[in-house]
Amino acid sequence: MYAILDIEATGGKVGEESIIEIAIYKYDGENIVDQFISLVNPQSRIDPFVQKLTKITEKMVKTAPKFHEIAKRIVDITDGCTLVGHNVTFDYRMLIQEFNRLGYQYEKDWIDTFEYAETLIPGMPSYSLGKLCTSLGIIVTNRHRASGDALATVALFKMLLDKDNNKIITKKSGLKYPKKANSKYDKLLAGLPNKPGLFYLYNEEKEIIYIGKSINIAQTVGKIFTSKTLRNNNIKRYTKSIKVELTGSNLLASVKEINEINRIKPTFNPGVYKRSLYQHNIYFRENKHTLSKFEVGKNRKSTPFLSFQTKQEADKALENIITDYHLCQQVNQGIKSDESCFGYTVGTCNGICIGKESIQDYNKRIKEIAVKTKFPANNFLIVSRGRKGIEKSFICIENNEFIGYGYYEFHHQIKSMDLIKKIITKAEETKDIKSIIRNYLFKAKEKQIIKIK
Repeated sequence: MYAILDIEATGGKVGEESIIEIAIYKYDGENIVDQFISLVNPQSRIDPFVQKLTKITEKMVKTAPKFHEIAKRIVDITDGCTLVGHNVTFDYRMLIQEFNRLGYQYEKDWIDTFEYAETLIPGMPSYSLGKLCTSLGIIVTNRHRASGDALATVALFKMLLDKDNNKIITKKSGLKYPKKANSKYDKLLAGLPNKPGLFYLYNEEKEIIYIGKSINIAQTVGKIFTSKTLRNNNIKRYTKSIKVELTGSNLLASVKEINEINRIKPTFNPGVYKRSLYQHNIYFRENKHTLSKFEVGKNRKSTPFLSFQTKQEADKALENIITDYHLCQQVNQGIKSDESCFGYTVGTCNGICIGKESIQDYNKRIKEIAVKTKFPANNFLIVSRGRKGIEKSFICIENNEFIGYGYYEFHHQIKSMDLIKKIITKAEETKDIKSIIRNYLFKAKEKQIIKIK
């Protein structure tokens, strides 16, 4: 019997968080036989980032039961069960932490669907729950809420059980959480923030051996320290201290990570600074007299429309563009047919494939998409959230080249390039950074772009 769960927490320093929502589905291998879903009053503040991500506000949990009021129900529904979750060590740690506060020792076997997905479904562009489910066609409703993520994990777990021909899941569950955690790793992970930024891992000679970025630093570093891959075992073995740098935005973290790796060349970021990470591209092929189209490719002389680290990511992105912008599957796949494409039958193609839309109108629409990643001016900023309060982060492009990044609090600080250069941290442009910027421009809101004279 399995207890498939997901937990949302307040955020903050590791060891100080509290549960704000929990969902548990009791699963017998074929059907859900019981369930428990509840908001939880943490009796503490909820980090603004968590509120924005989960849409769970402090007002919503004010009248919710406190953890001690639902603790017995959690014990009952998980009795005799193995816990199952995606990156379940976080959920399990939160339960242990809450029960410890009540003076109760909670101990279970566990199975991490993240680990088994990597083994049983290799080659996925990402193993985060949302992206993995999208790649596998698993519908996720109410993302970043406990019930939605737990139900998605149920569907994923069913698929893993189906694929598990060698029965590696049923042969081996996770190990029981140690009663006394390794104090070395406990100290390293203590206090890491649940916020976007960079983390630097140091060896005993105070040398940086690995640089990473994450939208949730504590969670990502925790994954490295619980992973069983050879590389992560070596990283864990040599790491003696961790430093973090909050960035406020994932965009700035992504740009700064590339820049820092190229500058420092850490031991466990092998080859990253020697070659481009974003080698799989979507190109726009414009035709004046026939149909224009997007296509996936590598190493062409023309500037890519969008760039990705794997072909699977590029293929999936093109598939989404075709659907979202009502383009034709047949045109982009080079299929010639007298019949309409499937997209037309479900309303995601305007009918260019059967003459319902003119070539001129279709080409005009697709070109309007293609220019979304072109730089909107010679000099401009892309503005994102800052680290706290009214602060904003930005990356700066001057004369069509990335020149650096920075933070500001008052709008007058970014009204001219002269003022910007007083607060900017200079950085070198690379092919990968330009790819990150193009990818971000494609989805950026108009208010995030500030043109500078």
